[in-house]
Amino acid sequence: MGVPQMYYTSCETGLAGYPGFQFNAATPGVDGAVLRRVERATSYEPPGSLGYEPTAEQITATPVNLCYLPGTDGEPAILANTVFVGNDYSQRFGNYFVHALALGPAGHDLGGVRPIDFWQAPFWARTEVTGTDLPELTPVPAGTFDPAWADAFLQAGRSGVVPGMLTAVERAIVAGDRPVILVAEESAEVARWIAALCELLPPVLIGRFAFATYQYRPGRGREHLVGTVPTSDFTVTESTLRSFAVFDLVGGVESEGSTHPLAELLTATGPQDARLLWEQAEQLAAGAEDDFDGWYPVAVAAALCARLPVNAGDLATVLGWLPGNAGRLEPETVTQITEECLDHEALTLPQCLVLVGVAAGTRDGHLHADAEVRAFQMLLRDPAAAPADVPRLATRDGARYARQQVTTRLDGAAPDSDTVDVLGLALRTRVELSDSELETYGHDLIAPLLLAGPERQPPALLRSVPALRRGVLRGLDEALSTREREVLTVAGRLAGGTVPEEEFAAHRPLQRLMEVSRAAGDPRRRIPALKRLSGSGLPDRAMLNTLWPHGWQLDEAAEVAREVPERFWASAAMVSLLDDVLSRSELPRGAMPHYLAVTGFAAKLKLTDRLSALSRARVLDLQGAVKMVRLAEQTGDGKLPKLARDIIEDLRALEPPAGPWLAGQLPAILLRLDGTTLSELLLKVSSETRRRYRERLTERLQGRTADLGLATHTFEAFHLLTGPQPDHARKLDDVLTATVARWRSRDLDSLEQLLSHSKVKGLADHVAEWREARVPRGIGRFLPRRR
Repeated sequence: MGVPQMYYTSCETGLAGYPGFQFNAATPGVDGAVLRRVERATSYEPPGSLGYEPTAEQITATPVNLCYLPGTDGEPAILANTVFVGNDYSQRFGNYFVHALALGPAGHDLGGVRPIDFWQAPFWARTEVTGTDLPELTPVPAGTFDPAWADAFLQAGRSGVVPGMLTAVERAIVAGDRPVILVAEESAEVARWIAALCELLPPVLIGRFAFATYQYRPGRGREHLVGTVPTSDFTVTESTLRSFAVFDLVGGVESEGSTHPLAELLTATGPQDARLLWEQAEQLAAGAEDDFDGWYPVAVAAALCARLPVNAGDLATVLGWLPGNAGRLEPETVTQITEECLDHEALTLPQCLVLVGVAAGTRDGHLHADAEVRAFQMLLRDPAAAPADVPRLATRDGARYARQQVTTRLDGAAPDSDTVDVLGLALRTRVELSDSELETYGHDLIAPLLLAGPERQPPALLRSVPALRRGVLRGLDEALSTREREVLTVAGRLAGGTVPEEEFAAHRPLQRLMEVSRAAGDPRRRIPALKRLSGSGLPDRAMLNTLWPHGWQLDEAAEVAREVPERFWASAAMVSLLDDVLSRSELPRGAMPHYLAVTGFAAKLKLTDRLSALSRARVLDLQGAVKMVRLAEQTGDGKLPKLARDIIEDLRALEPPAGPWLAGQLPAILLRLDGTTLSELLLKVSSETRRRYRERLTERLQGRTADLGLATHTFEAFHLLTGPQPDHARKLDDVLTATVARWRSRDLDSLEQLLSHSKVKGLADHVAEWREARVPRGIGRFLPRRR
């Protein structure tokens, strides 16, 4: 089927009716809007290296611009080939020849052939004709590019740049992000890159992919990808690297940008396998996929069906997609994807459990059993990590396998946390175990484990399994005569809701221990009970562990420090609990006041020498940080800069929690500094500290009364950072614009007068310019500022 064609050049005769650049000829009926679009899109300037008297060979070697513009709103797509021809009919230099085709809206008239496949096609004309009418043309591709060629092209040291370039092209096509500019030695190299990218892109995007293999001024192009050469009117600078997605293949420079995981997958797959992948993906697609985000899980599923390698991130993506899409896919396809995922070496337990649910939905009993066996294998590797909602075993083969594995692990096993976790897993997944087996496990595994570590929290599974509790209580009864202290602690923990009170009635000695456990179960009664039960002696570890089975929280430690007699701290067990609190790696939200109180108490009672090295260091660090902040609060503005420098220097060596706490006090200190010191120290603190400082600064400058002194110091710092540190200067400018720029005119006049006496060179002029640019006039002062 033919398509309309057009010739455009500088000629004596053509559609315009006068000499000059015009359409030399066109297929009758081509709309004027199409002609104008071709004329705008195909303007050509040769590279600057050509000169004004080039040879015929040099003219032939000039870059060729194969340009494709998709149609929008029903207008035809444009495919045009532009070549430089040197002089026109009047011997004027600078003539070029455009041969353009008008296609369907997305290039549908090409019969499935991609626009780039017409690079160097033999039908492209280079010379004008005598008449003005052209017949329709049936374009035939050159046949230069195919997947095998693209594989070889990319594997020749080019694959490293592909993920970033592919991502940038997709963003330009789908989201209208910054255009891609490709700098190569010749336009043929650009065409080869476009062809390689088209082998990897989702087929639905190729018809939307606007490109030009050469433009002298690529920054003005409207295409998604524009090629150029080193001698064009385009220079790679910091500005162009930000404004465009630049890939300078000659200079080895490229813009910073993210890389989509689908681009990584396609690059690793390669063009030949990518074609197979996309054929499969189109069968799996729901129809709403429009961009890389939408196509990514579908492409991974297709890769799995084609047994192409995928990585851990790909696996996670397809498993997030599969449950919601399995219902619309063919059962055989779901089975194939599930089997490939089950065999993947990066499969995690949560992902395997997802596959169990998917397999259950297929009603394929063998697949469901395989998934359950695989999941149980993974659960047994770390039974403590099993999720709370682990599914029950639903297949006979899965249940049989699980029982065999559990009894092998538990029968005759040593009592440790791993065996208890295995038992808990068996109960949660409904592995079939008799009451006799469960009571034996309670007696032989759980009771010895609790006695070996009385501070251990009783396993939650005891709450729901009476046979296990009977075995545990029998074990405690037997140990009471020789290990009363440990039994006391364990029984106290069990009485906290794990074992019903009536079950203790069959074990009278244990029942008496419940009195202590009741005090442990009511936080309000713990400290009074500690005082009462300790009497004139010192608290022992068993008592403390019974009353506080989980140890102290920070607020509890602070309360104990306030309430108990100081002599109690002669107890090593008390100091040990305090040490546990101080050595925790993370503090709960809002716990710092309690931590300060506890460290201050430890320092006051001189307990630091009895603490572990870690806790001792934290107490000393935090108390030292507190002293520095108090000293800063008492120090005058004249000596504050040196002290602030010392604090920032010391902060580098401080570990949490002293370090973060001291960093949190820095904004208040920074607000008191002169502009010169502030401009210096802002560069030495963390970005989070600078952010908090700007928040505090904004609050201060938005006050009801204009803070001229603070504004002066801020403007001095802003001026000193402008130029050498533009990012920091910009952020200060944002604060000043949002606050000081809203001040009353008389306050701004006072500020400007005050700043005119500043010793900072050039500040007065800078502030005057700032005021002129930032301060709204008239009623605009009271309107919201647009961002």
